[in-house]
Amino acid sequence: MSQDKTLYVTDGETRIVTQDWSAECQKKSATIVSSSWTVDCGTLASPAIAGTTATVRVSNAPYGRLTNTVTLSNGEVLVATRLVSVTP
Repeated sequence: MSQDKTLYVTDGETRIVTQDWSAECQKKSATIVSSSWTVDCGTLASPAIAGTTATVRVSNAPYGRLTNTVTLSNGEVLVATRLVSVTP
C-alpha cells in the first residue's frame, strides 16, 4: 500500500481524482484490468479506467481516506491511499 498526495477539498466541492499507475504497470509489463475506490466519508461516482489511469468523482468528502485498489493483468493487486482534508 502506498500513501499518495493529500486531497484538499473545500466544503461541498466535487473533484475528479486521478490515480496514475503507469510507472508500476511499465515496471511489471502489465495493464489495469479492474479498479475499485473507497472513501471513509463522502460520495463516489463515475469510476473509470483509461489505460494505466484510474479516475473517480468525489463529493461531500470532508475528511478521511480515499483508497484506489487496482488489479493488474498479471494478477498483482496494488493499493494507493490519500488523506482527504477540507480547506477553509
